[in-house]
Amino acid sequence: MDFYKLVNKRYSVRGYLSKHVEDEKIDYILKVARLAPSAANRQPWKIYIIKDKTVKTALCEAYPRSWLEEAPIIVVFVGLTDNNWIRNDGKDYLLCDVTIIADYFILAATEQGLGTCYIAAFDEAKVKEALNLPENEIPLLMTPLGYPKDGAIRERKRKELGEIVVTI
Repeated sequence: MDFYKLVNKRYSVRGYLSKHVEDEKIDYILKVARLAPSAANRQPWKIYIIKDKTVKTALCEAYPRSWLEEAPIIVVFVGLTDNNWIRNDGKDYLLCDVTIIADYFILAATEQGLGTCYIAAFDEAKVKEALNLPENEIPLLMTPLGYPKDGAIRERKRKELGEIVVTI
């Protein structure tokens, strides 16, 4: 699949089948994500793959949506605050770095026929508690991972290029 087709195929899935996700697909997705760039190559991240029902239930309390509960896997991307790069003017690149690895992960999942949905509006304290995270690990993004249900596609609207591109 060419890159444009891959990116065009990705959408936020809000409905999942109870079908098992094969370990080979998860391994492939993680190998791709591992290649993500980061500021100063610090790689200040961890990826939690959650299959355990008890932990998944606790994560769903942090972001209560029925479609999240349906997913066979929930993935949490955390930033490592003791390994992040900070620019000379104080700008912290942790969120940027974690977003990049999440993008690689999500695009690789799309390539494998799996659905995902970026989630950032969760209760951070509940996620930290559910995963028993140490002080230096901050949950920044979550996504369900699984096979999309039929009809789980919503219309995607995008601005015209002229609205977002400035050529100087």
